[in-house]
Amino acid sequence: MKLHANDHTGNRRVLIIGTDGLRPDSVDLELMPTYAELMKRGTLFTSFHAAFPSETRVSMTTLTTGCYPGSHGVVSNLKYVPGFGEDGFVQTGNDKHLLSYREMKSEPFILLPTLGDRLHEQGKCLAVAASSSPGASLLWNLNHPELVINPSSWYGISELEQLHNRLGPVPEEQTKVKKERALWAVRALTDIHLKNPDNQVMVLWLSEPDSSQHDYGLGSPESKEALQLIDHCVSEVLKAVETEGLSDQLDIFLISDHGHSTLQAQGSLQGHLQKACDELGLQSQFVTAGHYIYAAAGQEPSLQDLTAVVEWLQAQEWCDTVFFGDPSIGDLPGVLPLELLLGPINHNRAPLLAVQPRWDNSTNEYGVPGTIHAPTSSSILSTHGTASPYDVHAFCLGVGGSFKQGHVSDIPCGIVDIAPTACHLIGLRPESGFDGRILSEAIQPELVDERLPELQVSRTKVDKGLVGAKGIHVLTVNGTTYVSG
Repeated sequence: MKLHANDHTGNRRVLIIGTDGLRPDSVDLELMPTYAELMKRGTLFTSFHAAFPSETRVSMTTLTTGCYPGSHGVVSNLKYVPGFGEDGFVQTGNDKHLLSYREMKSEPFILLPTLGDRLHEQGKCLAVAASSSPGASLLWNLNHPELVINPSSWYGISELEQLHNRLGPVPEEQTKVKKERALWAVRALTDIHLKNPDNQVMVLWLSEPDSSQHDYGLGSPESKEALQLIDHCVSEVLKAVETEGLSDQLDIFLISDHGHSTLQAQGSLQGHLQKACDELGLQSQFVTAGHYIYAAAGQEPSLQDLTAVVEWLQAQEWCDTVFFGDPSIGDLPGVLPLELLLGPINHNRAPLLAVQPRWDNSTNEYGVPGTIHAPTSSSILSTHGTASPYDVHAFCLGVGGSFKQGHVSDIPCGIVDIAPTACHLIGLRPESGFDGRILSEAIQPELVDERLPELQVSRTKVDKGLVGAKGIHVLTVNGTTYVSG
């Protein structure tokens, strides 16, 4: 009997396992035997892309909405929002900031429905277990925090406090890798979330190898230990899946949210801007968050001042490209629209300007290529957040009965596609309002309800005649775009 999609999806469940900051070229099959075996059994996506900026909490929101920051509104890890708190900074890793935002600003923090919202409407759940920051974990299902288990917070919910007591405290770390937090999150998934059939989509998010790479560098012994840890965590999950008898029901995405680059710090962007204003004799006041530049509250700069600042930035050795978020300054020479990176901007949260730092292929002490020369005073050894190909290329593997086995797909795709594909796999059809697309190229052909149009791939380089700048490469597949570096 021929298997049809509607028959197949009646009891499907999806598990998304995220390993923060895992570069595809960092996957070491000798250190990661579980990954090696799964890659034989599933579909490996070799052209999988992050959102921009390639930061964790931007990624979480893009993953759960299936839309880009220009629509969902979470445009950076650290956001400048005049009128929020004492200084206007929203730290998206802070769950208290996220939970208080709607009341303080009279608008939702995430402007679009999440995967958790979509499932809730169908009487099902998105359940999260994570070792990341409590804010990053919460972004997956912000309107239903009772389904988010994180070792650092129970979000003021008594039922979660009881679950924390059941799981026990996180043991003290014995190595430089955040092993115990990861294993705690794995137990939250296997002992609680997997056992509840209402949890039709589940997320396990691990903060390694991102944390070890930040602290000790790409290719360091600590980062390799982190690779072994995440492989062990996945192995433990698979054992639990088999014990619970879920192997035939479950489709698994193993993904990362972004890549990583060795950091050559060039001093803080705020300090550079102050120097620019002093040298140029400007009275304008600016505020920076990450690589974004905002006008200070009540200090809108003139077009003349902005032009001078842009020209100053473009002359700096560490600056590759300047992007504009405000359409009124789009005619400045050599400045590209931020919409190329964020998608069409449908809110007022974009910065005035964004700086893309210079990057190159130079290697670090462990022989790992990819370096960014970023305007920051941070002392970490490796970082991310730029449009460098080392930052925006991420890992993705699909395993389970819905995916082609032993298949490799080089068709461009990205984290924006995970939510629409998850909805398709569990039978939520038709779901609309996504920027992303269904990854039909990886799904067993008989499990696709309607034959989707043949995939059309195009590649565009946008540089506006910039001299000495790398510009931006944009890939498009049937209307969905991906920044490729």
